[in-house]
Amino acid sequence: QASRWCWARALTFPPRPARARCGLRPAAEMGCANSSVQAVLVEPVHVKMGPVAAQDDAPPESDFTLAQLGIETPHIPGDVCLSGRLPPAAAVAIAPRFKSWVNVNGDADPDFHPEELKKAGVQHVEVRLFPGPPKMPSDEQVEAAMQALDTLPRPIMLQCSSGNRAGAMLLLWLMRKHGYSLESAKQFADDSDLKFWRRCAACGPMREWLMEKMPAADVARLLKPSEGLIFTQLFDPESSTYTYLLACEKTKEAVLIDPVLEQKVRDLAIISEQGLTLKYVVNTHCHADHITSGGVIRKELPHVKTVIARASGAKADILIDAGDKVSFGRLSLEAIATPGHTDGCMTYLLSGSPSFVFTGDTLLIRGCGRTDFQQGNSGMLYDNVHTKIFTLPGDTLVYPG
Repeated sequence: QASRWCWARALTFPPRPARARCGLRPAAEMGCANSSVQAVLVEPVHVKMGPVAAQDDAPPESDFTLAQLGIETPHIPGDVCLSGRLPPAAAVAIAPRFKSWVNVNGDADPDFHPEELKKAGVQHVEVRLFPGPPKMPSDEQVEAAMQALDTLPRPIMLQCSSGNRAGAMLLLWLMRKHGYSLESAKQFADDSDLKFWRRCAACGPMREWLMEKMPAADVARLLKPSEGLIFTQLFDPESSTYTYLLACEKTKEAVLIDPVLEQKVRDLAIISEQGLTLKYVVNTHCHADHITSGGVIRKELPHVKTVIARASGAKADILIDAGDKVSFGRLSLEAIATPGHTDGCMTYLLSGSPSFVFTGDTLLIRGCGRTDFQQGNSGMLYDNVHTKIFTLPGDTLVYPG
């Protein structure tokens, strides 16, 4: 899931057109707002504060950005804003930009002006209680809050006293909606610079409560995101490595991509629990930061074959070249040579609706594999990422190493 916020600011790559953002699926599918919606949300707004509401050093009438009003607009989903207390004039001035406005404090909140918001053009003005320390949200309150974010028309404003509980509510929704693990949620909160996560000294209890609601980083979630495919994303926190288990739903034949030695017991347990038959252990390249478990798995399960690129120079049961296919059941992975991080880097494409691409260290989250050792070549890496990965169909799902 972390691949869903892989941006253009990769370590060795310049900005590129938004359509080519790592081949991610369309914004509407992944919960991202259309860029034009975001542009409207962040435009400056003209506010007549009045002599009482205006800051001492600010004119009573001026143009303000949402950030100057203390409003956050996280890049994901892009059509949800987070706000604390707002002067009535500011709330009314920005109200036409929103179809829905949710206050989590309650009707008694003196900074909540539902009638004025409706007159200003907000279609849905609602209260969904989401209390903070010491009394945390009940299960019923959580479900009501999640239902609001699931069903209310966008753009949405979430408002509390400071914007912090609104941020926690959004992060919880994203975690549940997209299956973020604990590590993925932490990464998103850091990348988005969510105030309650990074800039609030008093928000520790809310952060701890939220983390308790999230699955552990290496908990397997068995998904069926494409017809006939069983898919599980796994994580090794020590090496920050993703492992992927793919299986044909019909035949139960499976492949394991980039497994880590220390996680062998976990991986084999998941395969056994799901009634799968492991056919191949596939490595995208020779890993410098961890040891693959392919060799020890093969000793334990002699029918399993190990796979790696011929150009890697490594030993394996099957050495493959660009264009070769690794078949399991009715599915197959197509090998795409993407050297640059190492000579033997191979990206694997699983075609379908949508297609999946497993990039190893060729394309990481906000970056790519280092090029200063292991036959690294930054120019070659740049060309291969741009010509072989960014050119894949726009609905392709990218899963990095």
